[in-house]
Amino acid sequence: MVDYYKSQWNNCIKCRIHYMSEAPHIKAYLCDECWNKMPHYKIDNLKSKRQMNKEKKPKNSNYTIGNILLYTVGNILCLVIVGYYLWIK
Repeated sequence: MVDYYKSQWNNCIKCRIHYMSEAPHIKAYLCDECWNKMPHYKIDNLKSKRQMNKEKKPKNSNYTIGNILLYTVGNILCLVIVGYYLWIK
């Protein structure tokens, strides 16, 4: 069975005129005039963009054991202070 869209009257969301279209969602519910007035950007050079993504270096974690221990001790100290104020005061 073939899907068939019947032409329907729609309202243009920019200029609010009525227009007829079978698939208004394709042109973002804009009439032909408003659709043609909008700037349409086209990317011609997709290859360079893909190369740019390949050139990204993965993030290496430069955390040392000292940094990890200092961070952990700081977090535990904050939890102790919060616990003190919640339970004792």
